[in-house]
Amino acid sequence: MDAAQIPQKKLTSSIKLTFLFLLFYGLMHLAPALSVNIGAGTSFTFFGPQIVAAEEDEDEEEDEDEDEDEDEDEEEAEAGDGEPEEEDLSYLYDIGPAKEIQNAQFVFPGLGNRKATWMAAQLHILFASFILGCPMFVVIMEVMGARRTQGVRKSIILSNVFLGVLIGTVVGIIGEIIIGIHLGVLYGMWACAFGALVVSSLNYFHKLMDVKSSALAAGVVGTIFACLVTPVEHLETSAIILAFVNGIVGGLLANLIMFAEADFKFERLAHEITKVIGICYSFTALTGGLFLLVMLVAYKDFISYLVNTFPVLFMIGYPTLFILETIVMYIYVYSWEPLNKSNKKGRHIVTGIVLNILGLTLLCALDGPATFMQTPPKPYGELFTVMSEWDRLTTATWMPLNYHRLVGNGTFGGFMVGIIAAYMYLWSKDPKEKEYYDWVGYMGNAIGVMIMIPLPAMGYIFVAEIYQYDATIGMYIMSDRESMFMLVQGLLVGTMFIASNVYMWISMQRIENAQRFFPFMKIGFVLIIIAATIWFTPRRFFATMLPEPGMNPAMVLPDNLAFLALMVAKNTAAFTLVAITLINYIFYTIATRTGKIHWGKINPLGLYTLIFMGFSDIWLMSWMGTIRELSRMNWHIYKVFKDVTPEKFTPALGESGFFVTIIVWIFFLIMTAIIWLGIKYPKSKEEKETVPVEATPQMAE
Repeated sequence: MDAAQIPQKKLTSSIKLTFLFLLFYGLMHLAPALSVNIGAGTSFTFFGPQIVAAEEDEDEEEDEDEDEDEDEDEEEAEAGDGEPEEEDLSYLYDIGPAKEIQNAQFVFPGLGNRKATWMAAQLHILFASFILGCPMFVVIMEVMGARRTQGVRKSIILSNVFLGVLIGTVVGIIGEIIIGIHLGVLYGMWACAFGALVVSSLNYFHKLMDVKSSALAAGVVGTIFACLVTPVEHLETSAIILAFVNGIVGGLLANLIMFAEADFKFERLAHEITKVIGICYSFTALTGGLFLLVMLVAYKDFISYLVNTFPVLFMIGYPTLFILETIVMYIYVYSWEPLNKSNKKGRHIVTGIVLNILGLTLLCALDGPATFMQTPPKPYGELFTVMSEWDRLTTATWMPLNYHRLVGNGTFGGFMVGIIAAYMYLWSKDPKEKEYYDWVGYMGNAIGVMIMIPLPAMGYIFVAEIYQYDATIGMYIMSDRESMFMLVQGLLVGTMFIASNVYMWISMQRIENAQRFFPFMKIGFVLIIIAATIWFTPRRFFATMLPEPGMNPAMVLPDNLAFLALMVAKNTAAFTLVAITLINYIFYTIATRTGKIHWGKINPLGLYTLIFMGFSDIWLMSWMGTIRELSRMNWHIYKVFKDVTPEKFTPALGESGFFVTIIVWIFFLIMTAIIWLGIKYPKSKEEKETVPVEATPQMAE
């Protein structure tokens, strides 16, 4: 035989053997299935119809062990009441002691679940408010301190539009509340933003440099754009006037910032605050993670429900925004010096604006679940059948809370800068450093007070929406269990307004020719104290609609003083506080521009006032968050998800105040350490490195 045919013959034999093996395997394996009807539940795999084979195997085993297991089968039949026996698959998951494990409710020792969640949430919100409020302050300061190169002027166009949106929104809300203009916030926002955009673009080419011409052009252009964009059927005269005023504001803003003289003090202030923001951002992430872990342990059922309610937000939106904000944040912090050295300051300003936009978007996104818990959309039966996730997110109080937190964070940022300035002034020994930080305190207080003035209006529109949604919640806050909480809030707000005016009074004492305003300011102080007293005067001094057992029914204002508790008196008092503070601030501004300021010579009482205002603002933010969360009563989500835990009650005023104070002190001490670590320690290290080393005495030889 030819040698070449041997491998071919072996190959043919191998193929035949393989074919015969497969045929034999198929017949033997499929034979049991040929005698039964294959049902719809039978699944075929590589090893054939497994259910049928398994059933026949079980039948064979039962036949073999029938005599041995007869008694056991009778007992199982009696236990099953004649039901057919089901295959026991518990061995797949009940292995060893696993079947004995029970899910136990964990309680945080010493605090309880509610207070543990409360502390983690409040710390997270405070750090988040700082890193959201201060970047707005920082970008403004950076723009004011930047040399007006071509790149900086291009970035100023974007920054003016951003500021136009913020300022127009605030002015529009005030017009909507006081005058009752429908969609006043949109008229204000669009008019101010478009006016700033047009005038800034023309100013870039030096085409509209005159202030009066800029204001007029912006007013006309802003009004036209606002009327075209705002979705209304009929234009009202009041709305057109509001848009025109906001357009003028945008034009003035664009003109003044574009041609402002650069001052390096603003650049230094922005850079130092950014160092603190970078450290605080890490604490924001840490406290946010802590809050999530506490919720997963303490309220796992509720957090699962909430995530399932907003799957796109929590699974895609929030992580994406947080990652983008983190990236932009660290680019902004660490690219400051490199971009300055390469003469690309405009790019850094644009990065700061993008950071603010991402931060505000994240703020609005997370306000959705918060307002959903307090005012879920109606009807409740259509939450998951008809309504989309966007409908569940945009509740009745969503935008009012966005407004309130936007203005509140801006105020918080300004007063925190005041705390930083006071600390650094008291820690500094160099007179030049004291002069600089005296000026920083002035700027922080100016920003904080100016943004605080419209803050009561933001709170008013938020509470008004709550009353329209369900008056029960509003009455629970204003007249029932939380009425004494609101009393504390009014006392604190009035104290903050008084303290801000005290700082202006002390600060003006180091300005020449400022004494001419003091007689008017003294009258203003008397009016402020009277207004603050009216604001926090309650109708009754027990925290229920009607006196309960153990309460003194006589703890009610007499009839001749009952008008002090009416909303007319409260609104008048609030307007008086705002108006007098604004007038004193105008006096303060005129004094600083017409008289010589002796920076670094401020009375230390003014510095302690700055610290007090910052601490009070921290406490107020925590307190208002407490009021908002407790207003849900015994619901996780009002009338949708019941709170069945033992801690569903509204805690007493003293207990709540004590716990809020502990939280605020923890945050305050951490912030003090961050300020020292971010600003003071690097300065001390630089000073030691620059001090020349004295010659060491040598031994004579």
